[in-house]
This record gives sequence, structure tokens and C-alpha cells, in this order.
Amino acid sequence: MKYHAPTPSGSGTACLLAGIAIAYFLYPQQAEVGISSMAEAAAIPVGIGILVGILFDLRQGLRNLFRTDLLCLVGIYALTLAEFLFPQEGFNTWDITTEEVALSLNIILLGIATFTIGRHLVKPVSMKSKWLTLSDLSSNAMFQIIIIGGFLGFLYMLLSVNFNIFKMIDAMMGARFTQPWGRGSLGGWNSLLTELSLMMYIVPPLCGVILNRRHKFSFFQLLLIFSIFSLVLFHSFASGTRNVFISHISTFLMGYLITLPRNTIPNTIIPIILAVLIAGYGSHHMLAFRTIGLRNYVENKVYAIEKAQETLAVDYNLGSIATVASNMPKNYNFLGLEILTWSIVKPLPRALWPGKPEGLSVSIEEIAGAKGFTLAVTYLGEAYMMAGMFGVAAISLFFGALAAWWNRMAISPQSDYGLVVYALGFFAAGITMRSMIWLTTAILPIIAMIFVQKMGLIR
Repeated sequence: MKYHAPTPSGSGTACLLAGIAIAYFLYPQQAEVGISSMAEAAAIPVGIGILVGILFDLRQGLRNLFRTDLLCLVGIYALTLAEFLFPQEGFNTWDITTEEVALSLNIILLGIATFTIGRHLVKPVSMKSKWLTLSDLSSNAMFQIIIIGGFLGFLYMLLSVNFNIFKMIDAMMGARFTQPWGRGSLGGWNSLLTELSLMMYIVPPLCGVILNRRHKFSFFQLLLIFSIFSLVLFHSFASGTRNVFISHISTFLMGYLITLPRNTIPNTIIPIILAVLIAGYGSHHMLAFRTIGLRNYVENKVYAIEKAQETLAVDYNLGSIATVASNMPKNYNFLGLEILTWSIVKPLPRALWPGKPEGLSVSIEEIAGAKGFTLAVTYLGEAYMMAGMFGVAAISLFFGALAAWWNRMAISPQSDYGLVVYALGFFAAGITMRSMIWLTTAILPIIAMIFVQKMGLIR
């Protein structure tokens, strides 16, 4: 299948950078109105810049939108600024100053700008590495991968319920942290089995490809394949983990779209709109039940409706970044390479390395003074924790270039199987925008897919 070079438009990049510049000069004028007004003044021009950039990218065809860098830009915007396109009076109650919000906005604007520039540092040429030029697999091989991936992905849950799949599904609907497969329930090897759960991320993009190849599979195979996919999607939804739920929908959609024989407005835009609606509707309700559990949410309908309608906010990551950044280096030194080191060793199971560090020397919550809950500051906040504004610029440039390099996976003569691996990169990219510490963990399914193909384990 031929798939021409996915390339960001130079004109689109110029428009986005112009939007960032306008945001930088506009938001200080709203400081006297309120901190949410400052964020809104930045969110609008940056959002317009991204939208106009997408319209310029469209001039090269619909397939030019299936890019890792574009997903990253939309993702980091959604995590930091998009919620301020709506009224956010609740944000004004945060105990942060306009100076701290200004620092956070500067971090975000610098990060988006340097990421946008970084994606032009790598030329859009086909992948040269033999390990990343993947030959296709038979339909039977794809079926086997789905079965193995699904089994290994749910193995740690199945073990905790004695392989009673109905009990497992029932437990999924319980309140967070009440499931029998919680940490420690399987002894010292729990973390190793939990790492195997990453194999379920292989299922959605493969199902997207199989949907296009459905005539090559028997009815029984299709029934089993999409039963596993439904279970993967239900598990992510019931867990209340929005970024995982959206990742599954995104990788399924990408696997389907990039293996279509020809992209048209109906067969491309309609699935995208449906995916956005499902992700938005699901995420909206996941906010309401992620602590009480899906079962309680469904049974207590009145509470569910009231809770689900309370807010259009995401996580106020902008505020979390402001709180953390304002304390560094004022009260805490920058962490330097410690963050990169922790990112590298994080996937290693403690069962294999008992002396593995428990985390960073100082946590995000400790820096922010948060007690009793966790904070997310996106990769931008973590980059600032590493080396201030220099860290934000350097990491963003690197991620922009890395995204552009990964786009090479989608260039001809890549096979359908190679495009599945490319779609899995969307999961890794999306997770990394939320936290770069998870990058090395998120790429494990990609490594597994490449290893399986290159070693000829499944044909």
C-alpha cells in the first residue's frame, strides 16, 4: 500500500507560531480580570493557530492528517489550554497568583512553539532501518496476535479471579482500587504481570486493520476478535482512565483509516466524528464515576446525572504546572537527568530488580504541597522540573523531531503490519504528552510487535 510522506505544512507552522505569539502578548492584559481569563486569552489564538494549521495540512490530502506530530500538538493543547475555551470559574478559586499562572502559560507556549519547530528538523523520507521496515503478515497470523495479546493483556486479572471471566468483568465495574488484581495481590511478581497488560494495546490498531480485511476472516474469528476488542475498550472505560480509553479509540481509528484503499470524505471524516463523539461522551461520564465505580454510577442514576454535568474541565493541568514551577528552583532544585534516568528504568519489574528506585527523589506532589491526591503536570511540567525553561525547549524540540521521525513509518513501501506498528506509536505519543516518564513503558508493545515479526515467531 502506498502512503505518501506525512508532512506538516510550512504555512500551517507559521500560522501556529503566529497564534502563540499573539497569545503571549494578549494574556497579560487579562491579569486584572482573573486567572481563568488569562488562560482563555492564550487558549483562543493558539487553538485558532492549530486549526488553521490543520486546514493548510489538508491541502496535501486527508492522509496528511494521520501524523504523530499533529496528534501530539492536539494532545498537549487538550491537556493544558483547551478547557479554557469554556467558562472555568472554578479555576479562579485556585490558590495561585497571576505571576504563577503567567509562568505556567509561558512554559506551555514555549513548549508548543519549540515542538512545532522540532517537527521540521527531520526530513520526511522513508524509514531506512531494516528493523522498522516490516513485511506483512497473513490474516491467520494477525488472528493469533490478537488472541495472544488479549490473553497476556488480561492474564494478571484472570489469575486474581481464577480465570472466571464473568467475575473479572464484574470487578471492573467496582470502585477504583477495589479490584482483586490491585498491586500486591499477586506477590512479588505482580509488577511483571502488570507489565504484560501492555499487550492489550496491540488489540485496537490490529482490529482497525482487520475491519478493512474482514472478508479474509471467518465469522467465528471476527466474533472472537471483536469480543476481545470490546473487552479491552470496556476495561479502559470502566477504569475511568480517560487517556487510555481515548488511546484505544485513537489507535483503532488510525489502524482503520491508514489501511483504507482510498480515503474519501465519507469514509474518513464520518469515522473521525464518531470517534470524537464516543471519546467525548465517554470521557465526560468517566469523570463522574472514576472514583465511585461504574456499577455505583449506573445504579445511582440521579447522582450520576448531577455529577456528570458539573464541569467541562479536564484536569486544570495549567494550574498544576503553575504550582510546581513556582517552587523550582525557589524551594527545590531542578532534578536534571534524574527524570530521564527514572524514565529509562521505570519499565523494569521490581521482581527482576529488587533495588530499583521507588521514584523521583522528590515527587510532583511534594513540590506542589499536595496531600492525599496525585498531580499531573504533562511532559512540559516534567521538563521544567528537569532544567527549567531550557529543559522545556530542549525536550519539546526532541519530541517534535521524534514525532517527525516516527512519521517515516507511514511512508511507502511500508506494509499494513508496519502501519499497525505506526498506529501503536499514537498510543505512546499520547501517553507521553501526559507524562514523558511513561514513554519507555508505552513503547514496549511496539517493541514486541517488531520482535514477533522479525524473529518469525508468527507467520
